[in-house]
Amino acid sequence: MSPSVSPRFFTEKEVARHCSKESCWVLKGTRVYDVTGFLRMHPGGEALILRRSGKDISPELEGPPHRHSENARRWMEQYYIGELDRDSTEYYTEDLVDWNKPLAWQVGHLGEKYDAWVHQPVDRPIRLFGNDFFEANTKTSWYMVPAVWMPLVIYLSWYCYSLLAQGSTRVFLTSDYSIPIHKYCFPLIFLVGMFLWSFIEYCIHRFVFHMRPPAHNYYLITLHFLLHGQHHKSPFDGSRLVFPPGIASIAIGAFYLILKQLLPEGLAVSLFVGGLCGYVVYDMIHYYLHYGSPRKGSYLYGLKAYHVKHHFEHQRAGFGITTTFWDHPFNTVIPEQTF
Repeated sequence: MSPSVSPRFFTEKEVARHCSKESCWVLKGTRVYDVTGFLRMHPGGEALILRRSGKDISPELEGPPHRHSENARRWMEQYYIGELDRDSTEYYTEDLVDWNKPLAWQVGHLGEKYDAWVHQPVDRPIRLFGNDFFEANTKTSWYMVPAVWMPLVIYLSWYCYSLLAQGSTRVFLTSDYSIPIHKYCFPLIFLVGMFLWSFIEYCIHRFVFHMRPPAHNYYLITLHFLLHGQHHKSPFDGSRLVFPPGIASIAIGAFYLILKQLLPEGLAVSLFVGGLCGYVVYDMIHYYLHYGSPRKGSYLYGLKAYHVKHHFEHQRAGFGITTTFWDHPFNTVIPEQTF
């Protein structure tokens, strides 16, 4: 709600009537929020909010079981629709960009304010470019990832198995001693490739996507925003939760060429196809963590809560997406909390 517009006022009966998935309102003190659009996104599940619909959720925000972060509270203000009475003050948050214009060429001018700004999430669509063609190519439907890459995974799996079946693939430990790679080793090599991907996923997320661009470098700030910053600014933009295949193919092709240079073809491609499958699983899980509603107590339920905390409170930790395994040896684990 714009700070220049007088807030609407609602009676308690009006607020209480909105207690379903189709229309869910809550109170924070005397402030009224329509959180219908947030139900599916809530890391603790929509049932927790629905049980409190029409009621004051201030105690739940403070905890226990956990105190909600400042980013979570700021996020909630986007759903503010009015007041229960006239005693409360108006809410206003200053922004640093013009949301009516493409953001790609604005963020670089934020300088030292960029890091704090980009980690204050909003629930609104982002337009990166003014050109419709470029803008369309920054958006990808989730199903495009398996549609593009899984046929390649299936073909390369068959190719690798056939190549290993020829019995000519060997790993030379010395000039005189080598180990044959049997065709029945393919499933194990495939799984090793998936495991290696989980490490690459962690490294890219931590050291590339979460680099801190120098405050004086317009181009690095812009690059960071295009790569990952826009996702942290608008984490529930469903059109930008998976990588466009065209952009992903550059990194995927680079990894393929590196493996081909380092290892015999049969071994290299077997590892590569396992890693490629791991990438597809990663993108699908990442999308589900933002838009899915996993069953409480399940593995994905824990991952969803973990990832949402990464977005809203612990942006410098919790870099694992498909697994939290690598956060442990690198000491970037997010403290456990109960939802």
